[in-house]
Amino acid sequence: MKKYVLAAAGGFGREIAAWLPSYASGNVVCGFVDDVKPAEQVLGRIDTHAIVPDADYLVCLGNGADRIAVGERLLARGARMGTMVAPMGLYASDVTQVPGGMFLGVCSISSTVEVGRFVLVQGFACIGHDVVLEEGVTVSSHVFIGGGAHIGRNVTIHPHASILPDVRVGEGAVIGAGSIVTKDVPPHVTVFGSPAKVIAVHRSGE
Repeated sequence: MKKYVLAAAGGFGREIAAWLPSYASGNVVCGFVDDVKPAEQVLGRIDTHAIVPDADYLVCLGNGADRIAVGERLLARGARMGTMVAPMGLYASDVTQVPGGMFLGVCSISSTVEVGRFVLVQGFACIGHDVVLEEGVTVSSHVFIGGGAHIGRNVTIHPHASILPDVRVGEGAVIGAGSIVTKDVPPHVTVFGSPAKVIAVHRSGE
């Protein structure tokens, strides 16, 4: 039996709670920790609940910066970060030891891929060889990332976007749904279209 505690009891957290037992019959969700959503299964607040020492913690938030921030709070209290790896995925790189990593559904991770903490890869995403995913990256469903691409910290890639080989995407950038990224993307911008062009600039930390 493998125990989990899920940080954040919103819609995504409830999805993860439903998927974990479907991935392995021995997976057990002990409950949630959440600062704002009272519910029957909420064990308490992130900073004050009694740490479950024999459970792995997963931060179930869609935003990478938020996953890192909550994860750091839990780590500072002695929580153990887990990894969620869907058994139906295709993995040519070892993702089983990525702290706070979640690899969902039928995702595909090719060879020699580097993956940072708190990365989220949704179902049907395809990650090519020699790709770097820095910590806090969010890869949505049906995304393609070509070989040798480098995806910076806290980048969000929305569904059906494609990033061509060897492209670098700067920290905190947002790739719009369905975009085709053919050249490097600066940090802290939103790009959209085919080919993708900058449509918004945002401050660091937004």
